Amino acid sequence: MKESYYFGIDGGGTYSRLALVNGKGEILARVEAGSTNIYSVKKEEVFENLSGLLKAALKGSGLKKEAIAAGCLGSAGLGREGEQRIFREFFDTLLSPETPVKLCSDGEILLCGGLGSLEGYCLIAGTGSVAWGRSADGALVRSGGLGYMLGDEGAAAWIGKTAIARSLRSLEKRDLSTAMLPAILEACKREQAPELIQYVHHDADKAQIAALAPVVTAAARKGDLLALDILNTGAAELVLLVRSVLDQSPWIKNQALVLAGGVIEHDEILTRSLRESLTKEFPRLSVDSPKGSALEGACMLAKE
Repeated sequence: MKESYYFGIDGGGTYSRLALVNGKGEILARVEAGSTNIYSVKKEEVFENLSGLLKAALKGSGLKKEAIAAGCLGSAGLGREGEQRIFREFFDTLLSPETPVKLCSDGEILLCGGLGSLEGYCLIAGTGSVAWGRSADGALVRSGGLGYMLGDEGAAAWIGKTAIARSLRSLEKRDLSTAMLPAILEACKREQAPELIQYVHHDADKAQIAALAPVVTAAARKGDLLALDILNTGAAELVLLVRSVLDQSPWIKNQALVLAGGVIEHDEILTRSLRESLTKEFPRLSVDSPKGSALEGACMLAKE
């Protein structure tokens, strides 16, 4: 019987990873290339990077492209039809229209890889925040992921933006007292509090705002009241994301939730508050750290 081979791609805004596996899930090749996000680089560059990933993996495994039975690309924005159409054209050119390639969000591949299962829930709090639920037959629900201008509560950019806003309120005696402002000014390379207005509205991008999250964590570790309140509020908002996907999906049988993302990994204060609240409010829900990676999840979905 002819053996089947599959590829999974964890597509990112900075770099992307591809793994080529056999039917048993054993990795035959693993390679990296630049961004495969059409909002980060030009479409021509995305195509070149995808082409480079596939060529390098095939060369490393000694396989021909005709041996590939299916693939999966998970990336931000790929839940929308417009983006999927572009990538279908890419893969039709790189492989063939007869080779099925699943196109999905980065959240779906993280859910599957993190749980080691095609069914369950995930909560991601990194630069942004989003919660996902997936049934065994591939039905999805989502809550959050609106971007830091509209949401992303509990994530790094939200923490940074909230820290600036509430520190300025604190100066006017409209919020809890805090000692964070000097550290915020230093991180933003500003000298006076009023300069933060120009910084937020005109100078800083999302990544720069998100980079303030460790300042808040450091202050909270020292007992800063405002910093602690921001992190506890963020944890409560993340719980609401989980509640939303649970309420939307009573048909999901696997009551397991995986927690992922830089904030959850590096902010023990927010994560402790989050885990305590999840355990109290959803006693039937199993809450775990990732068992595997998003790349492994992409390979699982390719084989499916």
